[in-house]
Amino acid sequence: MGVSTGTAPFEWAVASRPRAGEDVSGDAAVVSSAEDVFLVAVVDALGHGPEAAATAVVACSALHAFAGEEVTAALERCHERLRGTRGAAVSAARYSPTSAELAWAGVGNVEALLFRGVGPRTRPSEALLLQPGTVGAGLPRLRSARFRVRRGDVLLVATDGIDSGFADWLDTSGSPQQVVDRILVRDGRESDDALVLAARLLGADA
Repeated sequence: MGVSTGTAPFEWAVASRPRAGEDVSGDAAVVSSAEDVFLVAVVDALGHGPEAAATAVVACSALHAFAGEEVTAALERCHERLRGTRGAAVSAARYSPTSAELAWAGVGNVEALLFRGVGPRTRPSEALLLQPGTVGAGLPRLRSARFRVRRGDVLLVATDGIDSGFADWLDTSGSPQQVVDRILVRDGRESDDALVLAARLLGADA
């Protein structure tokens, strides 16, 4: 489940499935654009089933609506929209192709990693520092990290339905869909909703 708008300067894909025995998932992804910036985000609503899925829809709608804002501001807007729901963990990255800069922030346990280079034994070069809390319930004072990116870098974002060791050894070769499909099959846990997103940057070298 997710929202996608605009033509992105990166190729991306999502692989996901609900917890065993459920028909819907509380995990969702957003890839959205506003003028010359792009927002990539993954939502993990608390719990499982229809209520979690409904919470994820609200979160995705908010992130899409505020995709043009700074990444921390987009998360704060999402927090306001999720008040009264069960809340969610959310990690988001804002990418500017013009400046070749990525800014990201996360609340909860949605892991985000940046890989530089392609191959069967690629290691992450950047990892999002997650802040404790819940978007919609207990939002901490948000901090974002910024860094330069270049053509070929791969952003991976995964909910906790993907085993945390998925990046210990990772094959980033092939299409983003091939990358996420491999991760879901190998590291997805049937006891939880699971989602992983991969985005490979296509812009010019920084």
